[in-house]
Amino acid sequence: MREIALYILIALSAPAVLRRPFLGVVIYLGANIVRPEMLFWGGEGGSFVFITYYLLILTGCLLRGELARLGQVFQREYLLMLWMLAAIYLSIMLTQFQAPMATYFATDIAKTLGLCGLLYLLIKKLADVELLETTLLGCLTFLGIWGIEQQMLGNERLEGLGGAAWGDSNGVASVYVLFLPVALAFAYASRKRRRFWIFMGVAAVMVALIVCTKSRGGLLGMTACLFSFAIYARKTAATFKVALLLALLVTPFATDAYLERMKTLQGVSDVENFEGSARSRFILWEAGLMVFSRSPVVGTGFLTYPEAKMEFEENFYHLEDHFREWVFRKESKKVTHNTYIQMLSDCGVFGALPFFLLVAGGIRSGFKARGSLKEERDGAAGLWLAGCSAGLTGFSVCIITIDSITMPFIYVQLVVIGILSRTLSGSPAGLPPLAEPEAAVAEQPA
Repeated sequence: MREIALYILIALSAPAVLRRPFLGVVIYLGANIVRPEMLFWGGEGGSFVFITYYLLILTGCLLRGELARLGQVFQREYLLMLWMLAAIYLSIMLTQFQAPMATYFATDIAKTLGLCGLLYLLIKKLADVELLETTLLGCLTFLGIWGIEQQMLGNERLEGLGGAAWGDSNGVASVYVLFLPVALAFAYASRKRRRFWIFMGVAAVMVALIVCTKSRGGLLGMTACLFSFAIYARKTAATFKVALLLALLVTPFATDAYLERMKTLQGVSDVENFEGSARSRFILWEAGLMVFSRSPVVGTGFLTYPEAKMEFEENFYHLEDHFREWVFRKESKKVTHNTYIQMLSDCGVFGALPFFLLVAGGIRSGFKARGSLKEERDGAAGLWLAGCSAGLTGFSVCIITIDSITMPFIYVQLVVIGILSRTLSGSPAGLPPLAEPEAAVAEQPA
């Protein structure tokens, strides 16, 4: 039945996508969140959706002459993305290790960046940003509700909920951290009280989902994104009240198992008694820096860390045998569990530098939003930028404990942050204001 509904959706939407290719981008990204592979737990029934919409988008762009403005694509953050992608492919070409899936995932990043390039061409007004972000929030809310149900049915940490590109439960939590402040931003930018409470409901679902993953990194990232949003959006008191309300609403999801897992965060300074999976992170990070020191310029090769670190096991013979053998096991070899160190070890300084600059630039844009809101101009755009930047700030904390370089939505949000930032600064590459300020700032319940 779901597959039939999907076929009907494609057939009905195809003419609209050809007339307005931006709708195809929105549908495509939404389908990457709520897709048959996810709902059917591993089925391949929906893989054709992405190829179909990509072709429809490109055809629509050609018919409407959108590709004539290709110069608009080459903005600072996009050039950094292309630099990072080039470094990834270079590391694959020069590697001496076997990483069978490296080219596959590098190509996935390339496809994502192709879609990001289309966003620069097709987002022409702030209403387009609103449509994109609200669609993503809606799809994430649907997935969040379904995920909460799955947790109640026995998927204790929501493993596999986000598909291969999101990684494990920690990756799922990081995506919701990325978008949680966006929901708050749209709530505060709403004119209507009903719209305000709808987005607050979305935020509540996201917080509940993060708690359901039992992710320690998710908790730290959520704290960071809420704190950042309070600063960027100049809403410290209001955000504190909202955080308390959300904490009360999600209390039923904070089970004893969750609280016990969070308690291990208190043991960071006591490595000997630190819980195994968390303690292993420090060993993996240290090994990652050793791998980086071996090949600091271009790295050992994209996704080769699991294999490359094995050469350094002898440096850890001071550990208990069973623990060392578990960390350096021969089957299902452990990954870096740190995106920053992953980039340093896999792609060297040449690949890590553009990624670091991307993250830093996205976070810095939050302070531009703060300045805009202080001057009480471009309220909706300023709040949206504050939300997107705060989400990236929280995400940057989450990825200290996970490998997430293949996560597609970080690049989408970086493009949105760049577009909104240039709009607030009055850059020629910015956007005109909303024709009808649907999301203009108004008085909201405290």
